[in-house]
Amino acid sequence: MPTHISPLDNTYVSLKRAAQLTARDQPGVEPDEIMDLFKHALFAGEFERPETTVEAATCSEELNLPLLRIEAPYTGRARPRLALDCQPHEYFAVKVTTIAEILAERDALPGAVQSWAAFTVFPRDPEIAYDMHHTLARIPYSAFPTKARAILGEIYLTKVKLRAWMIYQGYEVPAFLRDVRPPRRRELHLLRSCTEGAASKAARGRPRKAAWACIEALITEMYAADRKTPHKALAFDALEKTKSEFDEKDLPALGTIERRMKSILKTDD
Repeated sequence: MPTHISPLDNTYVSLKRAAQLTARDQPGVEPDEIMDLFKHALFAGEFERPETTVEAATCSEELNLPLLRIEAPYTGRARPRLALDCQPHEYFAVKVTTIAEILAERDALPGAVQSWAAFTVFPRDPEIAYDMHHTLARIPYSAFPTKARAILGEIYLTKVKLRAWMIYQGYEVPAFLRDVRPPRRRELHLLRSCTEGAASKAARGRPRKAAWACIEALITEMYAADRKTPHKALAFDALEKTKSEFDEKDLPALGTIERRMKSILKTDD
């Protein structure tokens, strides 16, 4: 998990910033209305659904779960030498129950504290936890105290995860997420695995370029992520991604890729 997320890191976006950028694309919609949407998704467990999972070779939790900044646990010694009033923080991948627990610990739940007392009793009844999540998902964002809104606004998601969730929900993808693609390490993993079997798939007659299998796999993956992407854009992106893995002699021409897009995607478009 990251110990720090730079505001200059294009991989992540805070929910507060995402709400501002999304509202900017929607005339008449305020950032707090988008935050209410994100808050509902958090407590309804929508970011944990398999339908919104982004596949990756590594770091699946960091890629697919909300990241919440909380106190880092002590390591090395049971008793630290420095008695600090403010403890170091790190980002941790969290699920809905942990988010609710953090709000409870920081007295940041909406309404009276005693209303949530049953949730803080251990061992916790699973039905109580479900009721709490269900209730928090449906309490308006405006009813949450300022402390809670600050905590929720500073939860981070990877942009590729937020994009996958928006596509799953059928929302229009805002401008700041339209060019987001899965992390480069996923693409490299795919390219390397494709390379191993490329030679065995050579067609009869004219030799098949070694990069074809990887280009086809990349096009299929990108098309599955966004079916509205023009075929020419898919062909160009796939070719560019393979240039670092193959010699020029092993790469097909862009025009050839474009002519074969229908057969690669098995569409009539």
